Amino acid sequence: MGFGQESKTGIHCVTSEQPNILLLQGPLGPFFADFSVALQGRGAITHRICFNRGDHHFADADHVVSFDAPLAQWQNWLEAYLAENHIDGVCCYGDCRSYHRQAQEVCEQVGVKFWALEEGYVRPGFVTIEQGGNNANSPFPANFKADNINCSVMPEAASIPDHFRFQFWFAFLYYAVKDWKLGGYSHYVHHRKGNSILEMLAWLRGFFRKQLITGWREAGLAKRLVSAHDGKLFVVPLQVAADMQIICHSNYDDVRQFIEETIQSFADHAPKDAHLLIKHHPMDRGFQHYGTYVGQLSQARECRNRVTYAFDLDLEQVFAHAAGCVTVNSTVGLQALEQGVPTIMLGQSMARTAGLTANDDLGEFWKKPESVNKPAVSAFKKKLVSATQVPGSFYRDRREAAEGCARKVLQGTD
Repeated sequence: MGFGQESKTGIHCVTSEQPNILLLQGPLGPFFADFSVALQGRGAITHRICFNRGDHHFADADHVVSFDAPLAQWQNWLEAYLAENHIDGVCCYGDCRSYHRQAQEVCEQVGVKFWALEEGYVRPGFVTIEQGGNNANSPFPANFKADNINCSVMPEAASIPDHFRFQFWFAFLYYAVKDWKLGGYSHYVHHRKGNSILEMLAWLRGFFRKQLITGWREAGLAKRLVSAHDGKLFVVPLQVAADMQIICHSNYDDVRQFIEETIQSFADHAPKDAHLLIKHHPMDRGFQHYGTYVGQLSQARECRNRVTYAFDLDLEQVFAHAAGCVTVNSTVGLQALEQGVPTIMLGQSMARTAGLTANDDLGEFWKKPESVNKPAVSAFKKKLVSATQVPGSFYRDRREAAEGCARKVLQGTD
C-alpha cells in the first residue's frame, strides 16, 4: 500500500492494486466496523468518513477521515476523495439521507459503484444490500420484470433472537456520543430529529407502553376481530414516522396524512359491514401515538365503531381472515401478498412496480379488491431474497451479515 502527496481533502492519497472501499454512515452501532473488518479480510483497503462523533466512536477502517464542512461542499469534497484514493465502491446505510443522496449522484457521475444497505425487506433474519439503491431506488423490480435474476440458491434467514435490546443500546450510545462530543463537527446535519435523551425516553416509553398497557389491553384482540369481521377486515400497517418511504417515496407529508386519507376513503367507499384495523409500527411505539387522532377522524367521518387502532396483535392470524391490506410501502405488505391478501400500496414500492399489488384507486379497492397472483409473489420473494438479502443482523451476531455484505460488494467490484 503506497501513499501519495497531501490531497485536496486534507488526507494522504492511497495508491494500491487492492480494491478501495469507502464506507459512509452505517446502522447505529458497530456494524460498519465489522463490515470494514470483513472487507479487509477479503483483501480490500477500507476508508471510513465520519460526519459526527457518533460515527467516529464506531469507526474502524484502514483510513478514518472526518468531513467537517457545510453540506454544500460535500459533493466536491467527495468527488476529490474518490479520485485521489482510487475508490472502487461506496457503501452507506439509507440511500435517502442528504449526504448519501449526494454521494450516489457523485458515484453515478464518476463511474464508482454505489451500494446501499437497509433493514431486511424480508424479516426477521435478513439485512438488505443492493447496488444502486433501495426501495423505490432499487434496480430489482426492473430486473425482476426483465427475468434476468438468477436465484438457483436462496439463502436461509438467520436466527437472531432479541436483537431489539442491542439496537436500543447502540442507538442510545450513538446519540449520546454524537450529542455530548460535538466538537469538530459543527456543520453536521442529521437526517432526523432527536438527541440521546429523547431517544432513550422514547425507547423506554415504548417498552413500558407494551408491558403495562397494550400488552394486556390487546390480549385476545386479534381473535375477537377475526371472529366478528371474518372476511370483511381491512388491515392498515403504519410506517415509522421518520421512515424514508413516507418522506421520500410517497406523496404524503407524514403518517397522519396517510391515516386521514385512508379513514376518509374507507368511510366514503367501503361496504358498511367492513371493519378497518390500523396497526401501529412496533419500532415507533415509543415515539408516536395516533390513537386520539384516529378516534377523532373516525368520529368525524361517522365510522367510529368500524375502526380499531392497535399496537400489538398477531398479523399472521389477522391476515388469514382479512379482505385486504392498505399500506404505503411496508414490509408487512409483502407478508400480506404471500398469504394471498389483496394489497394496495400507495407509495413508490417495489411490489407495486413489479405489478403484484392492486391497480385500483383506493376507493375502488374497498369494494372489490383484486385477487393476488400467488405464484408471481412467490417468484418475486425468491428472487428478492437471492438478489438483495443477506442473512444476519446489524445489531446482534453481526459477523454473518458483515461477511455476506463484504462478499457481495467485492464480487460487484471485480
